[in-house]
Amino acid sequence: MKPTFHRLIFWGHLIAGLVAGVVILSMAVTGLIISYEAQLIDWANRDLRVTPPAAGAPHLEIETLLAKVHETKPGLNPSGITWKADPAMPVTLSVGKEGVFFANPYTGEFLGEGHRAWHDFFHAATDWHRFLTGTGLPKETGKAITGAGCLIFSLLLLSGIYLWWPRHWRWANVRAVILLNPQLSGRARNWNWHNVFGFWSALPLLCIILTGLIISYGWASNLLFTLTGSEPPPARERPAGGPGGKREGGGPAAPSPSLAGLQPLLAQARQQIPDWASLSLRMPQKPGAPFPLMVDRGGRGQVQLRTMLNLDVAQGKVLPSPDDLQQQNLGRRLRMYARFLHTGELFGLLGQTVAALCTISTILLVWTGFALAWRRFLKT
Repeated sequence: MKPTFHRLIFWGHLIAGLVAGVVILSMAVTGLIISYEAQLIDWANRDLRVTPPAAGAPHLEIETLLAKVHETKPGLNPSGITWKADPAMPVTLSVGKEGVFFANPYTGEFLGEGHRAWHDFFHAATDWHRFLTGTGLPKETGKAITGAGCLIFSLLLLSGIYLWWPRHWRWANVRAVILLNPQLSGRARNWNWHNVFGFWSALPLLCIILTGLIISYGWASNLLFTLTGSEPPPARERPAGGPGGKREGGGPAAPSPSLAGLQPLLAQARQQIPDWASLSLRMPQKPGAPFPLMVDRGGRGQVQLRTMLNLDVAQGKVLPSPDDLQQQNLGRRLRMYARFLHTGELFGLLGQTVAALCTISTILLVWTGFALAWRRFLKT
């Protein structure tokens, strides 16, 4: 019975891999492309870096900054503004669907939109990764296919662990499936690589796959809430923890809100969180509403290092925001962690690197899996 069950798992693993292999390969390649998106865009825009007029020179006040920008770009009304603690970094101005623009934080000089081609490239790669955009398929169909690919990948990983498990725990048997053997070639090499790369990437891949399922399927996301005793959010509601999960702010804002009295509150927020790395201000959606401010103490995706505040000009106070991650139930916090655990960004550059290595491992798993299947069916 045991050998029969083993064969059943083997053939299920093989057939599932052949069926979903191309989709899994597509997600792995695009995942690798976007692994270091933030760093590569910063590198592409390196010519936008500015020189402070003096050591410790302060940034322009927000009203003065926007007034200077309007001298060059009169119609630019940003929905979000981001300052970086790095004195050489420009101010980022987000303008809804128009994109992102940059300005000198010390002089207000308008610096343009940077290398838009890089932004468009990563946006296209992300859309392919999530929706197979560019294939001609409707977005919902593409999402269903990538979601199914992620689900099958989870079954491949679990069945692969079963198939990998040595029947006899002798060192010679274990070594054959956890260490690369450079002397092998052909089918034996493919088998060795398939086992070794699968073994060393199994745990982080499991995290990437499970978080991918949470992102892809409403039932998986709701299950996360249910298991933590939290009420799932209404359909189509974005998880709390940041402005739509993006750093720069976004979405249409009420036209030209008054900025009077805002600068002292920005200064107070900087003093309140002195180790800030970036400040992302959004314009309020309603006249007289507070200005939402996201204070980041880490890199993009490190939501555990974010603090959400409300700058209430009417009261002249910096107030805690109900959107702050720590104010949310456990389900919402884990849902936001899952979003950036999927990309590795939750753990900064190290996490991104682990995620990138997992995508390389996945590419090798698909390649060696197809090669083994080819040799099996053609008896080569």
